[in-house]
Amino acid sequence: MSQSESSALIGVNACYLRGDYGHDLAVNPRFPDWPVSFDTIHAYAPLVEAKKLGFDAVRLWLCENAEGIVVDDAGAVTGVHETLFHALEVIQEAAALHGLYLYPSLLDGNAWPREGDPITRSILDDADQAGRFAERVVAPIVKRLDPRLTMALEIVNEPETSSPDCADASERDPIAWERIARAIRKSAAAARAEAPILVTSGAGEVFLPALFHHDPGLEAVDVHVYHRDGGLPSRADLAERVGDPRLVELPTFCGEAGIPKESGAPEGALVNYVHNTRSCDYDATFLWQLEGDLIDRSGARRATTPLGHEVSRVLARQ
Repeated sequence: MSQSESSALIGVNACYLRGDYGHDLAVNPRFPDWPVSFDTIHAYAPLVEAKKLGFDAVRLWLCENAEGIVVDDAGAVTGVHETLFHALEVIQEAAALHGLYLYPSLLDGNAWPREGDPITRSILDDADQAGRFAERVVAPIVKRLDPRLTMALEIVNEPETSSPDCADASERDPIAWERIARAIRKSAAAARAEAPILVTSGAGEVFLPALFHHDPGLEAVDVHVYHRDGGLPSRADLAERVGDPRLVELPTFCGEAGIPKESGAPEGALVNYVHNTRSCDYDATFLWQLEGDLIDRSGARRATTPLGHEVSRVLARQ
């Protein structure tokens, strides 16, 4: 399944509101004393800005660093915190009012190697914990997702970062790919049992073979690309890298499309992803990222950056 050029979606990443990783939407069981920075005005702001810039969709994270997950005293997953459900309701209301699709992501693979998050690790590593997460977190969240707004559900953002293939993970006891894939597969099955939803797990291009070879139960490709010129691999390139020609026919997203700042590449190359999304027949691409790159939130009022204006001009011509 692929979309025509005219229907390909261009979205933007607004992963955690106001930069508050792990406590922007809900109570975090790891840090129960952290304040939850969520409020309706701040939740509406990035969606309003995304629409004004000309984007079709927003990708956001829900359970990064275990945010919004309820656990018992032994660390076993028992459910979803009500604050997360409330935040999701407000965000979906804002998306509906402004004509935006949503691409929610649940776990962040970076949370174990970078944050030392034992809850995310246990979900990805332990079969029983993965099953509890699927049944008690994924399924209830999917029940709350508005099918008119939800283009797909991502189970784990960049699972490779917790695998033996990444240097950061090697310092914190990496998780075997087959266990990561098992956790994704359990959650994907739970999600599809609740609704006919497209399930993904975004990863860098070089890690797609390891992900797909362990049968994660995915029905779409989400590749994360940080190319200095805004280039995207073709569907055929992705299928060849994975060694599975069936990938050519799957819905194909670029969940994170950014310019590696350390490369010295011009930030304006970001707009090339807009053109390449259509020329490479992707279904959707999400630019990295709204806050900081396209919207300056450092002053008293949030303002569109020069790059944001350029992206908006390009989107207006599509």
